[in-house]
This record gives sequence, C-alpha cells and structure tokens, in this order.
Amino acid sequence: MKDEFYIGWQDKAPVSYAQKIRQWILLMIFIIPAVSALLVLGQRPFADSTFEITQLRTMEGILIREPIPCLKMPLGSDAKGIQQFQRILLIGFGKKSAGPTLDAIERAQGQILNGKSVKLAGKLIYVDGTLAMELTEGLQTFKGFSEVPDAPSLHLSLGEATLRGEILDPKCYLGVMRPGEGKPHRSCAIRCLEGGIPPFFKITTQEDARQYFFLLDAHGQPVHDKIARYVADEVQLCGAIEQWDDWYILKIDVSEGLQRLRPYWAKDQHLRMCNN
Repeated sequence: MKDEFYIGWQDKAPVSYAQKIRQWILLMIFIIPAVSALLVLGQRPFADSTFEITQLRTMEGILIREPIPCLKMPLGSDAKGIQQFQRILLIGFGKKSAGPTLDAIERAQGQILNGKSVKLAGKLIYVDGTLAMELTEGLQTFKGFSEVPDAPSLHLSLGEATLRGEILDPKCYLGVMRPGEGKPHRSCAIRCLEGGIPPFFKITTQEDARQYFFLLDAHGQPVHDKIARYVADEVQLCGAIEQWDDWYILKIDVSEGLQRLRPYWAKDQHLRMCNN
C-alpha cells in the first residue's frame, strides 16, 4: 500500500494524514497541561516577604547611624521592667545605604542626628519579624524631632559559633525582590552590598526555621565591601554572636572566618576549623 501524498495547498488532507495530525493534537492537549503543572509545582514558593511600595509611613525612634544605620523604636517594658526595643534597618533609595540621605538631612538641619529622637518617613520592607525602611523621600524623609525617650539597649554576648548559610542583601531579601536570594539574585545583591547596604546572613536551623544575622568584622565595623563576592554561595562563617535588642549580629574575621563551601557532593573540602 502506497502512502497518500499531500500537497499543502489542497483544501483537504488525505485521511491517513489527517488521522495522524488529530492523534498528535489530542496527545498534546494532555501533555502540555501536565508538563506545565509539573513545572509550576516544582518551583519554590515565593517568600512571605512584603514591600509596602505604595504606602509611606512615619516612624519615631532613636536614630543610630553606626555601624548599621537603624531606628531604635521602644516596645514598652518586659516583666522585669526593662525597656524593650525593636530596630528598623534604614536603607537608601535604590542600591545605596542610608548614609547619603542621612548626611544630607544632617547638613540641612545643621546638626548631628545620631542618638537623637526623630521622626522618619519611608516605605517598610519586612519578613519574619525583621524590618527595614527605605528612605525614599530624600530630604523629605525627616519629619522633625520626637519625644521618644532613650534607654540602654539590650547588648548580650552569646559566644562563638560556626554557621553555614547564605550571605544576602537585606533590602531585596526582606521584600523588594522575589527571589531575593540564590543565584538568580546574585548580581543584584552584589551591587546592593557594594552600594553600602549592610550584609545579611541567613541560616536554616535543625528545626527548619530561618535565622538571620547582620554581619560586621571582628572589630564591629562594616564589612560589606569585603564580602560582596561571596553573595549567593553557601558559606561557612566562624565568629562571635551578639544580640543588640531584637537583632543578632555575627562578627567575623573575613580572612580567617569566611569560607565558601563547594557542592555537597564534592570530596575533600579541607575546611579550616574555627579558632585554628
């Protein structure tokens, strides 16, 4: 039996040819939705982070400029009568730290604002109880002085630790971008850190909970310019953990306490031990 010959400009295809086309069309009707569903189900869910991009809020607290710019907000006293604070990380517009905006405000006010009770307007970014605020409005960020009373902050030394996780930029991770972590976000995160935004370190505990640390060098100074190239890679950090109010700080010696991890399947990692 000879195959039927089909010329494309004919009005009707031969019966055998048309049957094959119908079979392929019916097969694709089932395969395409199935493959699409598998691809969607295989994706990681978006983080439950938030960026209030259309809402400008005014927050009151004690301005702290160094080593990590933040607004220290009172939360009331605990059962022992000790004043509790929440710190809001301050970040500039775009891929910049809050420093240039705060410098401009101080020049306009003719005074140093560090340690002063102030009102600042910005857009909140948050996830897992960690907050940041983008100082979007430039000089209009400053809304005047406040009457928020200051008190000594909680400052605890929690000892040495060896932790494995990922270095991030907090602005994007807390809510400005999704995903704000991993290889797809690497180039953006590097530019954020090079712009002065303080680095953020995320680990996953044995209970599958996320824990976050701000990173400083061993002397408590900014370290963003020294570790930008390690962003989005799994790393091991050795350092001293401190608690500043509701923040956890990890102080590291970049030359000794920071190591990039090779893939889990690679042999002979030759990792240095902490304090060696």
